[in-house]
Amino acid sequence: MFVPSLTFAVILAVMSSSPLELATPDVKTPSGDKKKATLAPDVAEISGYYVCKGQEAAGKNYTGVAVITKKADIYIVQWMVGTGSGFSGIGIRQGSTLAVSWTLQNANGIVRGVNLYRIDSGPRLTGRWATLPGPGVMQSETLTFLKGLEEDD
Repeated sequence: MFVPSLTFAVILAVMSSSPLELATPDVKTPSGDKKKATLAPDVAEISGYYVCKGQEAAGKNYTGVAVITKKADIYIVQWMVGTGSGFSGIGIRQGSTLAVSWTLQNANGIVRGVNLYRIDSGPRLTGRWATLPGPGVMQSETLTFLKGLEEDD
């Protein structure tokens, strides 16, 4: 039986116990030498509206809009993709990495998912996601910054 609060506690414990490092590809310098690519420096603020583009396991592309809002130490992420599927999740950030868990109600029940993004300059978030139930493979998604959130009056 899936227990959301226990799973979230396990994810937090794992992430807090060791730093998360994403693999960086080898690139060629102008002289032809190989070296590790460097990630963009940490982007301070990621709250805002984003264009969301991704690909499901079956190869089907999707587009939509995502909104990232910072609340104290966590992030609330809301997606509107495809023909109006809206859902939201809670995220935590560690350096240039954002992890977000979410749920979506569909005709077959509740789908649970997790996204893991690398935060690049722009900001642009490039990541992978997976679901339960699901095909058991990671799928890809990119969030590209559109504009910041309006300040409350």
